[in-house]
Amino acid sequence: MSTDRTSAPTETRPRRLTPTTAVAMPSSTRLLLSTLGFVAGVAIALVGGATPGLVITLGLVLLAASFLLGRLRDRARATTMPIVLASTASIPMVSSGPPNILMVLTFAGSAVLGHALGTASRARHEAREPAAPPTDPATVAGRTVLLWRMGREQFEVIDPTEKRLRTVIRGPKGNVPSSIELRRDTAGLDVLRPADVPVAVLHTMDVRTGPWYEIVDAVAAPGPGQPVPANPSLAAYRDRAVEAAVHFSRTGGPLPSAPWAPTARG
Repeated sequence: MSTDRTSAPTETRPRRLTPTTAVAMPSSTRLLLSTLGFVAGVAIALVGGATPGLVITLGLVLLAASFLLGRLRDRARATTMPIVLASTASIPMVSSGPPNILMVLTFAGSAVLGHALGTASRARHEAREPAAPPTDPATVAGRTVLLWRMGREQFEVIDPTEKRLRTVIRGPKGNVPSSIELRRDTAGLDVLRPADVPVAVLHTMDVRTGPWYEIVDAVAAPGPGQPVPANPSLAAYRDRAVEAAVHFSRTGGPLPSAPWAPTARG
C-alpha cells in the first residue's frame, strides 16, 4: 500500500479519451433515401403553392443546422436536437395553414438529411483522430489516475484534487457519470451506480487478481417500539463516495472508517 503523500502533485488538465464506441458511418442506402426525402419535401411544398423563398431559405438553413448538430460528439443530442429544431420550425407553418403547411415536409427532409450528413462527417472525423487510450497506472507509479465515463465519452485526470473528485462524483454540470474509476499502482477504487443502490463504492488492492470489497451499510435492528431506520439519502451516499475517493487518491487504500464487505465485480 502506498503511503500518504507529503506534497500532492499538481492535478493534470482533464484529457478526453477515445470514445468507448465509434460513431457508425451511415449506409449508402440511408444517405440516398435521406437525399430523396429532402428533394421530395422541397418539391411537394413548391408544387403545393408554398412560398418559394421560404421553402428554399428555411429548408437550407434547417439542413445546415441539422448537419452541425449531427456532428456533435454527444450522440443523444445529435439525434434529438434536429428533431426538436424541425418541430419548432413547423409550428408557425402549421398555424398558417395551407399552402405553407406543406413546408413541414421540407423541414422533416432537411432534418433527416442534415443529421445523416452530420453523422457521416462525425464518423470520418473520429476515424482520423489519433487514439487516446487511458493512462496505464504502472507508468505513473505513486500517482492516482481518475477515469470517468458519460455515455460513450470518457475523460481522465491524473492526481485529482478533492474538488475534482467531488465534482465528478456529484456529476459535472448535472451530467452524472455512469462509472468512475481510480487507479493507483495496482490498487483500484470504483464508484458505480447499480440499480439497487444510488452509489456503490468498491475497492481492491490488486485490480487484476482481486479480491474486491464494497462499502456496506451497517444494519441495526430497531428496538421495541422504535421506527425502522431510514435508508441513507443520495447525498449521504455521494459524500461517502467522495470521502473514500479522496482517501484512496492519497494512499491507495480503503477508507478506514467505512464498513467493507467482500463483493463480486462483474
